[in-house]
Amino acid sequence: MLAFPVPVLRGGLAAHPVLRGGRSVLTCLLLSFVIIVAVPLQYASPPSAVSYQSDLATMTRAAPYTVLVPAGLPPAWSPVSSGVALGGANGAGTVTWLLGYVTSSGTLASVEQSDAAAASFIRRMTNAGPAAAPVRVAGRTWRASVNDGRDQRSLYETDPAGATIVITGNASWAQLRVLAASLRPVTPEGRRRQGMSGVGPGAREAGHEGGRARGDAEAVGTLRP
Repeated sequence: MLAFPVPVLRGGLAAHPVLRGGRSVLTCLLLSFVIIVAVPLQYASPPSAVSYQSDLATMTRAAPYTVLVPAGLPPAWSPVSSGVALGGANGAGTVTWLLGYVTSSGTLASVEQSDAAAASFIRRMTNAGPAAAPVRVAGRTWRASVNDGRDQRSLYETDPAGATIVITGNASWAQLRVLAASLRPVTPEGRRRQGMSGVGPGAREAGHEGGRARGDAEAVGTLRP
């Protein structure tokens, strides 16, 4: 499961008065289905950058595990989606964060972390991609999978405390490795600063791209190298 917004077809059938009769309605629905399924990872227009600072603040308060955040990504990379789930489909009491980026080449890559049951979380986030050879990044070994049918590559690992992180998308392996190498844990000092920051809801800020990503990372306080 890739954590990026899919373009929504707006207006519905009522907005198209020329479509009358069961056959016309069925044809419209089938065409809509083809559009949604054929291009699940594409944007109708270039996505706007988002600030994920509010979600990061929520994570540093709520997550019982070490929260990881990208730092020092290439300037052309831009965060385009962010969402925190407390409980829900991942299980009662779980804390999950999905943070998505568009890369310099226009592909998509996301960081997805949770203390949900590891096997089911990995299976859903990778769309049950078959296992590939492990990948070594910055001294850490990541398990890997590839789903050719969805053009999806994934790196993932679960720490001894039970927190799982998945890096996935249609980005290249090299780009996924860049994202994996950029991850830094938020320190207790960063947690205290977030608690005093009074951050409001994350605002969408178009055009800030990679600079906003680095700014959000720096806002949490000290990050361990």
